[in-house]
Amino acid sequence: MPAQPRSPARRPLLLQLRRKAQMPRDKSWFFKQNPFTSGLPLAERDRLERASEERDLRKRENLWLSGDPVRHVHLVRSGLLKTSRVSESGHELTLHLFQRNDLLGETALVLLDKDRKHHETVCETLDESTVYAVPAEAFLRAIQLHPDLAMLVTRLVADRRRALEKRIDSLLFKTAHARLASLFLDLQVRFGVRDSRGTILNLKLTHREMASLIGASRETVSFAILDLRKDELILTEDKRVVLLDEERLQALARS
Repeated sequence: MPAQPRSPARRPLLLQLRRKAQMPRDKSWFFKQNPFTSGLPLAERDRLERASEERDLRKRENLWLSGDPVRHVHLVRSGLLKTSRVSESGHELTLHLFQRNDLLGETALVLLDKDRKHHETVCETLDESTVYAVPAEAFLRAIQLHPDLAMLVTRLVADRRRALEKRIDSLLFKTAHARLASLFLDLQVRFGVRDSRGTILNLKLTHREMASLIGASRETVSFAILDLRKDELILTEDKRVVLLDEERLQALARS
C-alpha cells in the first residue's frame, strides 16, 4: 500500500522539530538542563552562566594540581575527568571519576579563607573535555539563596563521602579480584549500557587506570582480569569491559 502523504498541518510541526534538533547546544542550553542549575530561577541561572568561563581541555591535561588556589567549582559539559592523590613514591589512587553534568571542586564552597588550596589532590582529564568554571563566591551565593540547590550539593558531598568510605573498606579488607569486581559493579551504575551479552561499561580504562582506582599494581590488575575472563565473568574489547555475569560478580565483590 503506497505511503500516505503527510498532511499540510503536520509539516510545520515536523520542520520545527527538525530545526530544534539542529540548533546548537550552546552554553545557555547547558545551564538550562544541568541538574545543579536547571531548577534555579532564570535570573539566577543567567547570572551563573555569565560569571562562568568555558574551558576546553586536551586529553591528559590537568584542570588543577596539588597546591593550586581554589577559586572555582566546575560543571562538566563533556568528556571524562578524574581526581586523584599521588604519594611521594609516585603511587596514584584515583578518588572519583566525573562525566557530563557532574559538579567537581565542591570543596571550594567550604574553603573560604584567602589561602584556600587543593590539598594533595590532582584533577586530570582522561579524554578531551569541556568544563564551565564558575567562581566559588557566585555559586555559594546561589546556594545561600536557594535551598533546593543547597540540598543537591549536600547530597552530592554525602554520596561522595559514602563512596570513599566504601573504597577504604574495600582497600583494607578485600582481595584484588574482589576490589576489581566491586569497581566494575560501581561503574556499571553510571556508565553501563545493556546489550545481548550483558552490560558494557561505556568508558575506556587502561589497566594502569583500573589499578589506581582499586589501589593495586598494574600487573595485579592484568592477572585479575585474565582470571575474570577465564571464569567468564567479563569480556574485554577495545579497552571496554563487558559484564557477563553480574550475580557472580556481586558474590565475588562481597567475598
